[in-house]
Amino acid sequence: MSTTLPSRSTVGTVLAVVGSFFIIYVGVNYLLAPQSSAPDFGLPSWPRGEGSGFLAVKGVRDMVSGLVILAVLAAGNRRVLGWVMLATALTPLGDMLIVLLSSGVPATAFGVHGATAAAVILAGALLLSDSRTHSPQPIS
Repeated sequence: MSTTLPSRSTVGTVLAVVGSFFIIYVGVNYLLAPQSSAPDFGLPSWPRGEGSGFLAVKGVRDMVSGLVILAVLAAGNRRVLGWVMLATALTPLGDMLIVLLSSGVPATAFGVHGATAAAVILAGALLLSDSRTHSPQPIS
């Protein structure tokens, strides 16, 4: 009995899909329940009252990030998806730095934002490493 492991691009694609749905979920939470979602970001304080509109900005940003990944998936080019994933990794890397530079919770900076960046970079690298030999490769 022989088992075949999934290709790097398949693993990268699965990570991209899971990541896109997760960040859309996070974005929706910031739009629907901003005050209860904000502490999970890792900052020592967050906007309240009139300033809470900034939490909605984060919600929209996160939703759009997930939708961009899904749009590229729908276009069917894994190489482009790999580059989009690498570019998208700048968002959680930036969030990690913001938390650290704002005297936020280091465990959240590294454990949430840093781990997210690592997963997104891994997905991008897997997609790019496998698509070089097979490019262009449709996602179907």
